Amino acid sequence: MKQKLIRAGVALVLVLASGTIGYAMASDKGSVAGTCVSVPATTVAEPKAGTTRVLYSLDQKQNDKELIALINAAKSHIYFAIYEFTLKDVADALVAAKGRGVEVRGLVDSGESAKSYDKPIIAELVAAGIPVETEKHASGSGIMHIKALVTDSAYALGSYNWTNSATNVNDELLEIGTDPTLRQTYENILKKLFTAYAGTNAAASAAAPVSIGTIATTDAPAHIGATASVRGTLVDAYTSKSGTVFLDFCKSYKGCPFSGVIFADDVKKFGDLSKYAGKTVTLIGKITSYQGQAEIVLTSPDQLRGD
Repeated sequence: MKQKLIRAGVALVLVLASGTIGYAMASDKGSVAGTCVSVPATTVAEPKAGTTRVLYSLDQKQNDKELIALINAAKSHIYFAIYEFTLKDVADALVAAKGRGVEVRGLVDSGESAKSYDKPIIAELVAAGIPVETEKHASGSGIMHIKALVTDSAYALGSYNWTNSATNVNDELLEIGTDPTLRQTYENILKKLFTAYAGTNAAASAAAPVSIGTIATTDAPAHIGATASVRGTLVDAYTSKSGTVFLDFCKSYKGCPFSGVIFADDVKKFGDLSKYAGKTVTLIGKITSYQGQAEIVLTSPDQLRGD
């Protein structure tokens, strides 16, 4: 009976702990190394030196405010790399930091930053004089999938994209810490990427890509990484179980040199795609490579033209 009561007590503690805002590890002398303790109810603040806390998005649905607290506390610089960025409150905080003399620099994914819902945020940052570079892998494939923010005193990173859905709907993790070694490591990586992608200003890259002109679908594999108009006869517009549409230019997808891809979130913009079957169409955009096959990802109807 005594052991049952002890086990019940431990279970109750775990249940209560799971409802807290964050889960933290502190390096204070009074703490036990490796012991997880709940943090105070108010965590939206600059973290104390020598602490690390891990936030689960749906506990309080305020990861954006956690980022803003770090931005507001920065004294000399803020560096960030983010895959999806649609939160205006975070953008406003970065612009305000720039306005008070803090160095702010960023890196975004070339594909995501060109989408309609990311563009206004990027435009706001660039208009404020914040350098925002875009990932541009030489191979034409690969994405900039980092989600990190580093200031002169802290860092924040995890699965958390800076979007409303990541803040209020998705299961996401955000680690916030002040460990000097980790903070410097993440800062060094971001600096390395800023140098690697220097001169690829996000707004300019999205607004005016340089096209190599019109090419045939059979020529697409030789132009991975280029922006082009790829022309061919569409065999089928196939919708997968996930809702993604594949524009096939061959009867056999596996042996085809080129295809078009429209992800589920963008499909509704294009209307009835079956009307293009058997007709000559032109796909416009950056040619990338997926599993050895050339493709263009379409996010806007103006990337698809029929004769």
